[in-house]
Amino acid sequence: MAWQEIIGQERVKNILQRAIAERRIAHAYCFWGAEGIGKDALALEFAKTLNCDNLQEREGRTEACGECKSCLQASHLQHPNIQFIFSLPAGKSTSSEEKGTSPLLRLTDDQIQLIQEQLRRKSENPYHNITIPNAAQIRIASIREVKKQIAMSSPQGGRRFVIISEADAMNQEAANAFLKTLEEPNAEVTIILTSSRKEQILSTILSRCQQIRCDALFDEDIARALHERESVPMEEARLIARLADGSYSKACELMGEDLRQLRVDIVNLLRIILTPRFVLKFTHELSNISGNSRAASGDKDRSKLERMLILLLVWIRDAYTLSVSDYEGSVINIDQVEDLKKFVAKFGTSGNLDAVALAIERTIHHVRRNVSVSLALTTLALDIRRILRQE
Repeated sequence: MAWQEIIGQERVKNILQRAIAERRIAHAYCFWGAEGIGKDALALEFAKTLNCDNLQEREGRTEACGECKSCLQASHLQHPNIQFIFSLPAGKSTSSEEKGTSPLLRLTDDQIQLIQEQLRRKSENPYHNITIPNAAQIRIASIREVKKQIAMSSPQGGRRFVIISEADAMNQEAANAFLKTLEEPNAEVTIILTSSRKEQILSTILSRCQQIRCDALFDEDIARALHERESVPMEEARLIARLADGSYSKACELMGEDLRQLRVDIVNLLRIILTPRFVLKFTHELSNISGNSRAASGDKDRSKLERMLILLLVWIRDAYTLSVSDYEGSVINIDQVEDLKKFVAKFGTSGNLDAVALAIERTIHHVRRNVSVSLALTTLALDIRRILRQE
């Protein structure tokens, strides 16, 4: 990947390009912002550029050549100067004599194979979210490995980089150990933290980093990337982009959904709410769409349910738009505009629709916080009916 292949983030690219041009590379950075917007991509390209053996100047930017040995190693996440750290499973316990061993040596062959596959996918697509079962934390063993590698001399020239992806996943022990590493900077080493939850990182760690906010992506940039990289038809790409909330990784997840059918299902759900014995019908229908109630407790099914609720929220926001203006240009579900107009004619006071949108947003928040799915959805059904039917 080259700088121009990183979606958006022009402001951040300019900051990093200026640092390269002025040879003022910070000891430590924290790239923070929403999930799936390219923080890892920026970190990896920065590291690749500063290790390239044959730098190029293109359109006023310093670019890695992409062809030298160093660039090929970096592109495959196999560069000796670039450590890429992320959450790993706990693995087997070790004796005190073995505490200095690599955290990978504590894992099973199957776990190592899965990690290698995830790294391969990450190297092909820096927007890929590495997903490994039972890997919720960055533990002290990984930080010890970082300190060990930093202390050793590099087998080849260039600048050393340690990239800690989703650094907020460091547990307390790891964070404290990492703080000591930051307190002893090495002039030839740059550490980059990336995080979607910066507030969960120790303030003492953040204070030692140059903090760079990465922006949510523009819908048009996401749509263009989906069209060019994933061959998604432009009309569908624009819809997915509007639902992705500025995140390219979320947009890629949405590609696997039958969005047209889900949006039809959303309208049916609203109709069900207005029928007798609506609660049972509503929760049953919603469970059929998102996965059965028991399965919906899993992360994957909760994510699917969340996307469906976001679709419902977008539909209500479209209705709100039509309730305050006849202009259809801002409507996302433009192919359902007639259904939206009928809905607005019957229930469309802006106050009602705004209240429904707030109720859906509360439900999305509850789903993310692992509240009971049945309770959250039943409460939502009751709230929507009370607001729209004035009951």
